[in-house]
Amino acid sequence: MNNNYRNVRYNKAITYIFGLSTVALAGVAYEQYCDNQQLKAEISELRSNISKYEQRDGNSFVVERISKQMEDIAYQQMDISDKRREEALFQMRVADEMRSKAESEQRKAEEFARNVVEARNMAEQQKELAVTQQLKAEHARNVADTLSYIALGRSLASLSSTQYLAGNKDASALLAYAAWKFTSSYKGNVNIPVIFKSLSQNSGSFSSSAIHKGGVSKIIPLDNKGHFVSVSRYGEITRWKQQSGKWEKQLLASDNNCSYRDVCTDSDGVIYALSYNGKLQSVANGHVAQPFILPENADWTHICRVSSKQLLLVAKSRLYFFDTVKRQIVKTVDVPQKVTAIGNRNGSILIFGENSGVWKMNAEGKLTAEDISVKGKITAYTWSRHKHRAAVGTESGDIFILATNGNSLRKLIGHSSRITDLLFKDDFLFSASYDRVVNLWDANATNSEAVALRDYSSWLYCLCSADPNSIFVGSQSGAVSRIVVSPSEMAATIHANLKRDFTADEWSYYVGDNVPKMKLKD
Repeated sequence: MNNNYRNVRYNKAITYIFGLSTVALAGVAYEQYCDNQQLKAEISELRSNISKYEQRDGNSFVVERISKQMEDIAYQQMDISDKRREEALFQMRVADEMRSKAESEQRKAEEFARNVVEARNMAEQQKELAVTQQLKAEHARNVADTLSYIALGRSLASLSSTQYLAGNKDASALLAYAAWKFTSSYKGNVNIPVIFKSLSQNSGSFSSSAIHKGGVSKIIPLDNKGHFVSVSRYGEITRWKQQSGKWEKQLLASDNNCSYRDVCTDSDGVIYALSYNGKLQSVANGHVAQPFILPENADWTHICRVSSKQLLLVAKSRLYFFDTVKRQIVKTVDVPQKVTAIGNRNGSILIFGENSGVWKMNAEGKLTAEDISVKGKITAYTWSRHKHRAAVGTESGDIFILATNGNSLRKLIGHSSRITDLLFKDDFLFSASYDRVVNLWDANATNSEAVALRDYSSWLYCLCSADPNSIFVGSQSGAVSRIVVSPSEMAATIHANLKRDFTADEWSYYVGDNVPKMKLKD
């Protein structure tokens, strides 16, 4: 019961408190309502005033606000610009630092590259120097080997000649061929006397035939079939041919009253022989014509063709032009000196006088003096189309190689008597003399040593080219001889006729154990 009473009292209290609260809240609400009304009135008044103010000052306010905003924006842009400038300066400082580092690194790289290039160049120079030294060493060794083998070739050639004289022909042939083999393989001169002699002895390079009864004055080729014609001082004109070691001859004309000194042919192949005593004999197709008697009866020495139908005849100090069609003298030209030799230089006739005079003759027979550096009596002349050089031989036995302008290029000393004939053949000059020796000379050598091809028992009068490997020689005895002048041709002949090879003992004795043994006979 007490509990119920307390509950009722509690509920009443609550109700009373709630009522008082409600009243209080209502009062507060009313006060707030009044306040709100007053605020609304003030707000309405303010809005009215604001409207008035906006109507009066609206434009300037907007402008001011815009200006303010623009100023704020400008300050903001300035701040942004300052920040960007500071950023740019910072980036520039960073870029400068990076560029400086890059330039430093570039300089280091360039210096390193230069060092690398210098090192590479130095290495290349060292390599080139090493190669050069190696080449020099190899060249020196090759030179030493070359000189050694060339010296060996000379030694073997000397031994060959010794064995040949002793009658040991087999050993002599082997030594001669070995001498040529070593010398030619190492580019030595196979035309030196000792080697040439050994080759000549063992190759059978010399053959001879008694073509005439008297001295053979002149030999010329007659046709392209290997026939030659020669004249003698015993009045003979002979047509002959040498082939495969056999001599075939035909006597065309013989007159004991004539001493033929020179011979030539005209464009029709007619043979004309000039006699010392003033007779001109012609032979056409085997028919011997009646001799033509010349104006002078002595000292006729030279004849040559100057045109298709004209011959030049020389007697003492006078030149005669002979017409082969009319068979008569058509012109005479006097020479200031006695004529000792004539020559043909590229189609121009040269006349040599006994007092060192030289004249060039044109087609009309006019003489023009020329200067050459040779003094003394010139007795022989020849011209090389291959070398564009001339050679003259003198009464004293000296020979001079001349340039086109007549200047002396070199002097060849090897004969002891008058030079009777000269002949150029490729790079070599051949000479015949009254000292009874035929010599070979290297026309390219500065100091050419005479190679004696053959020693004869009589005077030598003339030379003629036989074929690419040989020459013909006419002597006072009336014989014509053929001499093989090609070392390779002689070596081939020796090689083809070798009967055996060196034994081991022979190789060791003659050549030496330090040289590898080679097979010489196939």
